[in-house]
Amino acid sequence: MALDPTDALRSAGAPAPSRRREGARRLLVAGAVGRLGEALLNEALARGGYEEVVALSEGDATMNLGLRGLSLAPVTALPPLVDVCIAQTLDPFAPGARSFHGRDAPFALVEPSGMPRIAAAAAAAGARRLVLVHPLPAWQQMSGMHLGLTGEAELEMARLSFDAVTVLRPVAQSASAGGNWLQRVAGVYLSLQMLMMPRSVPTLTSVQIAQVAVDALRADETGIRILGAAQIDERLRARGRPPG
Repeated sequence: MALDPTDALRSAGAPAPSRRREGARRLLVAGAVGRLGEALLNEALARGGYEEVVALSEGDATMNLGLRGLSLAPVTALPPLVDVCIAQTLDPFAPGARSFHGRDAPFALVEPSGMPRIAAAAAAAGARRLVLVHPLPAWQQMSGMHLGLTGEAELEMARLSFDAVTVLRPVAQSASAGGNWLQRVAGVYLSLQMLMMPRSVPTLTSVQIAQVAVDALRADETGIRILGAAQIDERLRARGRPPG
């Protein structure tokens, strides 16, 4: 069943601190917005093996969302964690950044500049594994440079006390119609990239990306791993799932 946080918020009533059992296995999902965010929450709740999945809140609210195993918390008041998944929002102002029906309104968008703070707070709360979903444009997927850490934010997060860091780099999808002229030009440019993209760089659905993200959280692996679109697709094939 698809997750609908709007209904959950109605049933939860006024925001109130949730009762949390110490020692429970908890996952923080930061950036639980749009189709990818919904897929990440659904996968984590369905087969992540966590007693509680905590979605990072947009404001300061801490509450139980009325769905078993799902709660809401701000970065300044995280409960004890075992894992964290951060999904970057490429363009917070793009029409598709959030759900059309506003189901993800309580959840925080994650911009690149905010990722290190979230990761540091999760590490301080006890998280041992980090999965970062950081989409890249098609042309960068073909260069080979995407298989290393990119930018100061990723380097800063890799230096934290995590036992395992996995970076997933699916292909950044083109923006939907609308927005200002710069956003429209960028959308056309990305659409052309998608048309020229070779078959060796697969496109992946939100559900497929979420499946591999949860697989990485469940895996008994240590160290740093970078998976581009092709490597994500290989993991899907190895698991017997439909390729992207």
